[in-house]
Amino acid sequence: MKLRNSVGVSVLCAVGIALGSVSPAGASAEARYTWLDLITGRGYSGTTARLSGTEAEVPPRGPSLDCRDEQRSASDYALSCSGTDFHVFVDCSNGDRYAYGRGAGEYRIIFTCPSGATALRGGASGA
Repeated sequence: MKLRNSVGVSVLCAVGIALGSVSPAGASAEARYTWLDLITGRGYSGTTARLSGTEAEVPPRGPSLDCRDEQRSASDYALSCSGTDFHVFVDCSNGDRYAYGRGAGEYRIIFTCPSGATALRGGASGA
């Protein structure tokens, strides 16, 4: 009897943990970003939802867009860019692409993929 009860409690705990870790249907994971203006030192941060219908290819970069100092570490992706009108993106291991921007100036951009996802690659597009 005691063994049967402990097995039943174990099964209930396992089901509870499994159900608690499942995201609600339709929930959209978000990536975090930080933009730091390399001229003024001001920064801002927030979250951005995944892009829908994103191509796997890297978008084109205009001739006036200059990006450098790319870094990846676990779930983080960072890139410094200067240009007149650009967007920065990251591809995460959860299969989604996250983008943010409309940068005009010189910025250091840092993305953090949603929990459990790692940063695979990233880049910038625009002018």
